[in-house]
Amino acid sequence: MTNLVSTSKAETREYEVIKDSDKFHGVLSVGDYMCPKCDCTEVYSYLEQTRSSDEPETRMLTCKNCNHGWREY
Repeated sequence: MTNLVSTSKAETREYEVIKDSDKFHGVLSVGDYMCPKCDCTEVYSYLEQTRSSDEPETRMLTCKNCNHGWREY
């Protein structure tokens, strides 16, 4: 097994803060996403269709560590 190290910081990703982060949603992912608030890599995520059907899905994310919620388009 190879240990992968990400050189990207959370500040470089485009995201939008969401208010409905008081409960965990989705599947826990480790290492796929990074919290923009605390740089934790343990994040719950799920896909939601927030725009019209011809637009791509929006990924809703919630940090396991600090409970910060955001979305990626």
